Amino acid sequence: MVDLLKLVHDAKAGNNEAMEEVLQQFKPKVTAICREYFLVGADFDDLIQEGMIGLYKAINSFDEEKNNLKTYASLCIHRQLQNAVKNANRKKNSPLNSYVPINFEDSDDDEVTSNLVIVDDSSDVEKNYIDKEMNAIVISRVKVMLTEEQFKLLKRFLNGDSYAHMAEVLNITQKKVDNEIQSIKKKLRTIKGEI
Repeated sequence: MVDLLKLVHDAKAGNNEAMEEVLQQFKPKVTAICREYFLVGADFDDLIQEGMIGLYKAINSFDEEKNNLKTYASLCIHRQLQNAVKNANRKKNSPLNSYVPINFEDSDDDEVTSNLVIVDDSSDVEKNYIDKEMNAIVISRVKVMLTEEQFKLLKRFLNGDSYAHMAEVLNITQKKVDNEIQSIKKKLRTIKGEI
């Protein structure tokens, strides 16, 4: 136990190798504790990651004069997992976690797809249908508001293309790309109020 306490002390002092060693020594304990929990929409690996975050917090806040290391680490791991389960059950981030790609079907550039606003909730077919219809309305409004060049820029922007890459592909300057993206953002803000 003395070796482990020394490792924890070194880890708290910023020794990355010591931190890694402590995390590895406690990983079986984290895995065992994680088996007691279920996180909606997550894999077991996600639970382990949450448990390891709890362990990391325990290492950084451990006071050997006040606590037993194993007991304190278990408590912090349980707390982290309980918070993760509570947050998942609140469904606070569920829209962010359920976006699906949208294809711009009538585009000349078939490989370009974009993540916009459609939510795919397979447990609610009616809601999924409404979301798809809403998405079609949004895309049609976007096409009316934007020039052809702006629409191409928007698709590339939503796919994470850099300004340099967009400028090269569309044969325009990076400054023009930036100006057009700013113009697109202003136009899109008006759609939000209309729908």
